[in-house]
Amino acid sequence: RITLPKEDDEAMPPLEDEEHYNPVTSQELAVIKSWIELGASFDLMISQLEEKAKQSAIHVLENMPQKTTTNLALKTPTLPQVKPADPNLIKSLSSKGLLVMPIAQNTNAIYVNASYLGKVFDDEMIKLLHPLAEQLLWLNVARTGISDAAGPSLSKFSLLTRLHMENTNSSDAVSPHLSKLSNLKYLNLYGTKVSDASVAHLRKLSNLEKVFLWETNFTKNGASQLRKSFVDADRFDVLQSNQQKFSKLVSEVTNRHSKTVSAIEEKLAKVGAISEDKTAINEKCPVANKPAADDMFSVFEGRKIAFCCEKCKTKFNNDPASFRSKINGFQPSSDFVKIAESLKQAQLDMDNAIEAESSKLRSVSAELRSLGPEINMGWLNN
Repeated sequence: RITLPKEDDEAMPPLEDEEHYNPVTSQELAVIKSWIELGASFDLMISQLEEKAKQSAIHVLENMPQKTTTNLALKTPTLPQVKPADPNLIKSLSSKGLLVMPIAQNTNAIYVNASYLGKVFDDEMIKLLHPLAEQLLWLNVARTGISDAAGPSLSKFSLLTRLHMENTNSSDAVSPHLSKLSNLKYLNLYGTKVSDASVAHLRKLSNLEKVFLWETNFTKNGASQLRKSFVDADRFDVLQSNQQKFSKLVSEVTNRHSKTVSAIEEKLAKVGAISEDKTAINEKCPVANKPAADDMFSVFEGRKIAFCCEKCKTKFNNDPASFRSKINGFQPSSDFVKIAESLKQAQLDMDNAIEAESSKLRSVSAELRSLGPEINMGWLNN
């Protein structure tokens, strides 16, 4: 994920804003790759890295990044000018276990969180919020006892920009009421019973920026139709067609090159298990650092490695790469090196071929996701 382009949703670190975006540098990536290739041992020293990676590590240590505050964290939403809510009403609601508070300083706009009450907060109790309709901007009724019968009450809160309804007994019957919330930007329907049938109503939320539909009855096609309703349909169809085409190409390229790589890996494993060494190349056991017995050995990367006891031999065989740095002056056999280089080139060719098609797929997918609201379908997102 650290090698993905910043536009990709799976990229790490995630892009927040261009000014303070700090991706993994080429030097950091070089160190990580070298460390993995040498067995990913936590005992590995910088001095044991290959020369290029060693210089990269020194550069990283001398240029540690500084912590910054992102523009995103500094952004303040524009809030509507509303008259103050009745203090007695707020006090009364709070006494019933509701969290009622201003959403920010210097504003009369209200945030209500009823989720703390659980199933106690139901279709009747939500009516207590009706007098707050002119101030209510954010509402959280997640995991409460509301159902579709709460729809008429919800439709009264026309200023709502954020609405949490996750894990409630709500279905498509509530969607016609939600469609009246024209200011809604964030809607969480995770774990509800809404389905593709709600598209006709949710598409009316012209200001919608993010909607969560994970663990609902929505299908991937339904989510696609919802997004399509917010954008130019012809452009959407072209992008979706290209996405399917590039996805197929990525699979074909991956399968073709994987067969080549697998064949070389099998050959490398066979060569690595055979050694022409007459005696072990090491005097000290790489596991216990004790004198090694020449008749107690294993073959690793075409070389005969001796151990002091059967226990150390078993431990080495379970994870030989992690002990590589403990074998003084270790060099694989020439045949192993030759095939390993062939494997490395085949893997590079595969990576380049996959990346060539994947970059097109990511570009199209990113453009598709940028159209209309962000629709979170959990594992179905991709």
